[in-house]
Amino acid sequence: MQRCVPRGSEVATAVRRFYRDCCDRRFQSFIVRYRETDLWIGVDKFDPAMSKAVLDLLQRLYEQFLELAKVSPRFFCSLEPVQLLEGPSIALKMAQAANRANVGPTAAVAGAIADEVGQLLLKEFNCNEVVVENGGDIFISCERSIISLIYAGNSPLSNKIALKLPSGTWGVCTSSAKVGHSLSFGNADAVTVVCRNATIADAFATAYCNMVKSKNDVEDLLRIAINEDVLGVVVIFEDVLGVRGQFEIVLLDGDEDETRR
Repeated sequence: MQRCVPRGSEVATAVRRFYRDCCDRRFQSFIVRYRETDLWIGVDKFDPAMSKAVLDLLQRLYEQFLELAKVSPRFFCSLEPVQLLEGPSIALKMAQAANRANVGPTAAVAGAIADEVGQLLLKEFNCNEVVVENGGDIFISCERSIISLIYAGNSPLSNKIALKLPSGTWGVCTSSAKVGHSLSFGNADAVTVVCRNATIADAFATAYCNMVKSKNDVEDLLRIAINEDVLGVVVIFEDVLGVRGQFEIVLLDGDEDETRR
């Protein structure tokens, strides 16, 4: 696996995340960090200019967020949907996703950034396959099936459950009440949601994780989880596993010839 990190004060080797090493030679990978954003990026064909292009995009997105904060500070602190009639494209997408999932707009920010970076690499560098992981929220564009491993902290099911996704473009986002620094009102070890893009998946992962406060809530969530946006959901609460949707669940034993993210 190749890790290509450009030199400079605003791009550096990320704090090691062990799950980023769970990848075979299908992708060449590199890491880009800017402020709060820490990206692992896998591509089927690497161009040295990619790192700089991604960094430039992140800088532009953060500048847009800062300008938006001056006129709509509520957008960044609300725990409920915020109506946004005009603004940067990424913010409008976040607002729409938040409205669909009934959460605050920033619940979708990590997925939205992953989407923007993924689309940049597909369009500007003619990649056939791209994976962008942003703190557990993942943009995937693949030409053949791919396995997405689910990390669930200290749960005995952590790193043992995975989703097998067919060719296509997907958002695979995970929210946890026990891993990371994001605000959650639930208690689940992991709630993973699959949608057609990571912006919407991120918003619903947050909303669904908020709903799971005990093991008894897992089944209740699964009853209502699938809709026009959500195509698959996996819930891990300690030793309880809940699954619903159109995707195959697999146990990784080290023999699959797939990329494991």
